[in-house]
Amino acid sequence: MDFMMLLAAAMPDNKIGQWLVELDYSLPSFGVTVIVFTIIVRLILSPLDIWQKISQRKQSKAMKRLQPKLARLQKQYANQPQLLRQKQAELQKQEKLHPFASCLPLIVTMVIFFVVFAGFRDLVAYQNETIIENVYTAYTEYDEDADNLHAKEAAGAYVINAETEKLTAGDTVESSEDDVPQEAIDALAAEINAQIKADGAYVEPGQAGVQGEYYAQYSQAFKLFEEYEAKASVKEKNAFKEGLSAADAAVLEGTLTAWAQNKDAAMVAAYEEHMEGFLWIKNIFMPDTGSNVVPSVEEFMGGRIQAQYPQMAAGISYDELTGPAQTALNKTGTWDADRWNGYFVMPVISIALSFLSTWFTQKMSPSAPMGDAKQQKSQQRTMKILTYVMPVMMGVFAIMYSAAFAIYYFMSNLISTLINVIYIIIVKIIDNKQKAKELVEIK
Repeated sequence: MDFMMLLAAAMPDNKIGQWLVELDYSLPSFGVTVIVFTIIVRLILSPLDIWQKISQRKQSKAMKRLQPKLARLQKQYANQPQLLRQKQAELQKQEKLHPFASCLPLIVTMVIFFVVFAGFRDLVAYQNETIIENVYTAYTEYDEDADNLHAKEAAGAYVINAETEKLTAGDTVESSEDDVPQEAIDALAAEINAQIKADGAYVEPGQAGVQGEYYAQYSQAFKLFEEYEAKASVKEKNAFKEGLSAADAAVLEGTLTAWAQNKDAAMVAAYEEHMEGFLWIKNIFMPDTGSNVVPSVEEFMGGRIQAQYPQMAAGISYDELTGPAQTALNKTGTWDADRWNGYFVMPVISIALSFLSTWFTQKMSPSAPMGDAKQQKSQQRTMKILTYVMPVMMGVFAIMYSAAFAIYYFMSNLISTLINVIYIIIVKIIDNKQKAKELVEIK
C-alpha cells in the first residue's frame, strides 16, 4: 500500500485547529498566526478574567469583614466541630461567600488549556501532512522528468564532478587538492556548462564537434542514462550494466550517483520550502528544544494515521520522502546544537513568566482563606497547585510538543501578566481613593 494513499491532509476536526488554518491564509507566517490567535483568544476571555478578579476581590473583602464573627463562632463552638461548620456555612451563605471560589480560575484555565492544546495538536498533524504531500509531489515530478531536465542535469553534474576530480587530483595540474584555488574549479565548471548549455544533437564519443570535448562526455553520459532508465525491470537494468565496458559502466555509475544526489537535494529543498521557521526556531511544528528539525516516522505517525502505518508494506515510504531532509537538517548527535530545532527558550521563559504572574498577583492582591481549618487547608492546596504545578505541567507540554504551542503559551502568559498588572494598578488607585475618602469623613 502506498504511503500517500493513507496520507491525505484533511482539515483538523477541532474547531480551534480549523480557525488557525483559516487565519494562517491571511497572515505572513504561522508564528505570526499563533501570536494573533493568542491575542484574539485572550481578548475574548478578558471579560471572564476581569469578572474572576472582581469576584475574588469581593470575596476577600467580605471574608475580612467576617473574620471577627468567625473567630467568635470558633470560640463559642470550639467543642462542637459539626455545629461550628454549620454556623460558619450559614454565615458565609448570608454574605454570599463560596469557600471554593478560588478554584474557578484554575478550572477555567484547565478547560481552555486542553481545548486549545487539542486544536494545536490537530493543526500540527495537518501541517506536517501538508508538508509531506508537497514533498511527495516534488518526488513524483522529479521521477517523471517529462522533458529529461533532471537527466540532463545529472549528466552535466557527472562531467563536472569527473573533471573536477581530475583537476584536484593533479591530472591536469601538478599540485595537491589544497593547492587548487576555488577560482580554478569554478572556471572549469563554467567552461563545462558553457559547452553543454547549447544542448545540441548527440555527439558520438571522441567527436568533440563545435560543442567541445566536455559536451561529448556529457552526451555519452546522457545517452547511457537514458538507455538504462528505459529498461523496464531491475533485472534488465542490471543486465544492461553488465554488458557495458568498464569505462562506460563508470560513466553510467557516476551519472546515476549525480542523479540521486540531485534528487536528494530537490527533496531537501521541497521540505524546507514548506517547513516554517520562526525567529531561532527552524521548524515551528516541532518542539523548541534540542529535538530534530524533521520528525522521524515514529514522531510523525503520532497523529491521525498511526494505526494505519503497519499496513504500509509497499509503495513510497515516509523515510524515502523525508530521508534526505533528515540527513541534511537533523542533528548527528545529542550535542550537535547547530542542528537543534530550538534552544528551550519559549518553554523556559513561559514557565518563568507563569510563576511570576501568579506570584505577583497573589502578592499584590492576597485573598484571605475562608471556612474552617479543613476548608482553609484545601484552599491553600489549590493555590499551591495554581502557583507551582500548573506552570510546570504546561511547561512540560510546551517542551514535549510543537514550538507553535510554546509560542501560544508564552503569549498567553505575557498578556495575562499585563492584564494582571493593569488590574492591580487600577485596584490600588481605587483603594487609595477610598481610604482618602474615609479619612476625610472621619475628620
